[in-house]
Amino acid sequence: MKKSIKILICVLCLVFCLGMLAGCGDTGTDATATPAPTGNATSNTTSSSDAQDPYLRPRDESLKNAIKEGETYRYFIYTTNDPSNPFEADSDENREFNLNRKSHYEAAYGITIEYVVTVADWANSFVAAAYAGTPTTDIFHAGGPFTMYTQYNYQGNPGATIEPLSQYKEYADFEDSEWFDTESQKVTTFSGDLYFAVPNQIGVDAVSLNLVVMFNKAILEGAGYEDTEIYDMWRNKEWNWDIFRQIARETTDLDNEVYGVTIGQNNSLMWGLLPSNNAAILSQVEDEESGQSYWAFSGNSNNALEAWNFFIEMGKDNSILMNHNLEEATSFRAGNVGMMITYANRAGQITNYRQYPEFGIVPVPIGPQADDYVSSCNWFTPLCVFKGTANPAGSVQVLSEYCVGRYAKSSPEAQAQFDAGAISVVCDDESIEVLRSIPEISVTEPYIIYWSTPTFNNGTSEIALCQLFWEHNQNFVDGSETPSVLFESVSDALNQALKDAQIILS
Repeated sequence: MKKSIKILICVLCLVFCLGMLAGCGDTGTDATATPAPTGNATSNTTSSSDAQDPYLRPRDESLKNAIKEGETYRYFIYTTNDPSNPFEADSDENREFNLNRKSHYEAAYGITIEYVVTVADWANSFVAAAYAGTPTTDIFHAGGPFTMYTQYNYQGNPGATIEPLSQYKEYADFEDSEWFDTESQKVTTFSGDLYFAVPNQIGVDAVSLNLVVMFNKAILEGAGYEDTEIYDMWRNKEWNWDIFRQIARETTDLDNEVYGVTIGQNNSLMWGLLPSNNAAILSQVEDEESGQSYWAFSGNSNNALEAWNFFIEMGKDNSILMNHNLEEATSFRAGNVGMMITYANRAGQITNYRQYPEFGIVPVPIGPQADDYVSSCNWFTPLCVFKGTANPAGSVQVLSEYCVGRYAKSSPEAQAQFDAGAISVVCDDESIEVLRSIPEISVTEPYIIYWSTPTFNNGTSEIALCQLFWEHNQNFVDGSETPSVLFESVSDALNQALKDAQIILS
């Protein structure tokens, strides 16, 4: 690691530690709302005045207050094993902050934040209680987009269990990009209403689930590609599919079981290539009957098929390690692949081992139908409010104020945490530079919500959306199947299933 990185580590780590999400709560009803804590909320500052409590998110004075003194707000997050000690898994520094945030927030409104203990089947049991009209928690940490689908479309009834957050605009602002991931919230909006809030992650976690390219410096140097050359191509926007394929071909050494690129766990190679060519697996369309918009299958568009053909050509070069069940970080660390399109958090998984190859990080290369880099993000943290709570407006307000990151996204504190976190998992300055650029090119992919559901019949069996891609890779390369033919054969059934899952029918 370079000297400048080491110096920066020392400086930053003395001042900042990583801070993440706090928690939230339940309701009770009274006649009048407690006055909201004072403080001017702004989009670009974490504290607007000396009077602003450092443990509370600044609140816009134009918003009404729905929280009533004496209420209890129940909050469920699946990591809570002991409700009396909800931050037991946090670092010492984060635990202290979260305890202070909880006590200060409770004191400001005269309420209680009650953490709800986790259960084995938490992803379904809490939604089932809400569906029965007896919710056992008010604010619900939905885990990730995998579970969000079943919670929104519980028992085949879209929106039956969850409050539309956007209908409480007078009490809560979820459009403030300093505190909420407004890009991901496009994906958590159904039938025109926001159902799941997505608080911004703080530090390097903000890009941890974005797709990037990691390359083994030694393997590429062996083929004549210095890391400085790769970074120069990135800066000049010359890092494209053609050079990516060329390097993959030239670094493949099958005699020594070295491949130019890996397909990645669950086919992350294709998850990165599709958006890099201005394509998407799902896109917004309008239903002709209801006029409502929904996510429909677009994986058979011309741009998408061009990405698949690019994948097929690399497969014919024998430059792709085709095992989608093998975690890409394992094969990369072992020196079996020169490049991998993978999540940025794989960097930490690699450097956690004492022995690992020197590696660099660049964005996914630009496809022929795109003008700039795109980094697909297909994971986020959704939170919702269940229907049937005693004070839904208060619950929505608590979610917007309490369940947020420690700092506003553009604050100096957040930026310093980002750098400190990035430094700890990379091998060079240029990789940090790349990671800093990721938020500007990030696009949240909705397909992850429907990853394993809905299933549909492809003519021979019931399959999930994820299977539509990875179970046919080898057939595509061999030529026994054609992507356009396969996707066309299932598109109608898949689109009907997607529409039924999303649109609230009157």
